[in-house]
Amino acid sequence: MKFKNLKYIIASTVIFSVLLVILGELATRIFGATIVYEYEKSLGWRPKKNFAHKIPVIDLSGEKYFVDYSTNEYGFRDYGDTNTDKKRILFVGDSFTGDPNTSDDDAYWGIVKKRLPVEVFATGGGGYGTLQELMLIEEFVEKIKPDIFVLQYCDNDLINNSYFLEGPSITRNQKNLRPYWVNNQVIYRLPANNLYIVLYKNSRLFRTLDSLLSTLQYNIYKGYYPPHYEAYDIYGGVSKDNPSAELLARRAKAIAVTQFLMSEMKRVLPASTKLMTFSASTDNELELQTWLALSENAGLTAYPSVSMKAEEAEQNGAVVRVRDGAHWNRLGNQIVGEELAKIIQRDFL
Repeated sequence: MKFKNLKYIIASTVIFSVLLVILGELATRIFGATIVYEYEKSLGWRPKKNFAHKIPVIDLSGEKYFVDYSTNEYGFRDYGDTNTDKKRILFVGDSFTGDPNTSDDDAYWGIVKKRLPVEVFATGGGGYGTLQELMLIEEFVEKIKPDIFVLQYCDNDLINNSYFLEGPSITRNQKNLRPYWVNNQVIYRLPANNLYIVLYKNSRLFRTLDSLLSTLQYNIYKGYYPPHYEAYDIYGGVSKDNPSAELLARRAKAIAVTQFLMSEMKRVLPASTKLMTFSASTDNELELQTWLALSENAGLTAYPSVSMKAEEAEQNGAVVRVRDGAHWNRLGNQIVGEELAKIIQRDFL
């Protein structure tokens, strides 16, 4: 009798657990936050194709507005006419380009499109490193044949480009999926049949729980690394006194990898394409000088004034960011777009 009762308890527990998972999966699919990216084997993740949604956003002042986010058949947020006599500009970047913080028309490249007689092509992905951006360029360069290429850079690109620096981070939904350039080849941290990737690819509940866990860890650690590895965060690591020789060596390697990947961008683009880059921030002097050196060595003209304009407005009391305190809101994108339009008009048209 006791054995039968035990079997009943075990069976009931299993059935209840399965039902709970199914209900959780349904709930996250119906009521969960809008997800604009999907798993992709080579890139790790990419914008969903032919996707359109109205997404609520809250900026740093608490103002709520709705973003009209859309992509075309290639996952581009803007894809101009390739059969045109106008100059074609290709914008590629990370979350400052790909994430739904502003409507397509209000994003920085949308402002450029409004101000100049050009065809605009814009794509990118939240969390993208330089290798993923290079892979996008390689995929679409023959279709677009850009006259002007604009790389949107971010300080954390160095970490995203480093298999080792990103290893201890809590960003499992990035580091476990993204490709890395290591020893002259593309490698992945996990194989495509790894349980994490299988669950990430197929379960909204798993993605939600993993994201919640990362948020909890971030709040506990006050950053993207556990305390033992906090120096791996370049922002807080090498700027400290007496950084370890290991950290400096890994940072140097990350810089070398980034240099190679940026140089490859120039190589794969048409020889006639004019190349420029702007960074999403310029307030860290070490990272600013690193980006300027990388750009010069790779043959891309760097324009620090783009982000500086937004930072100056912020210092004067303007709210230029969304609630996360990092990414630009509508005003931030407008300021950046206006400065980009002036630069492109002056130097490239």
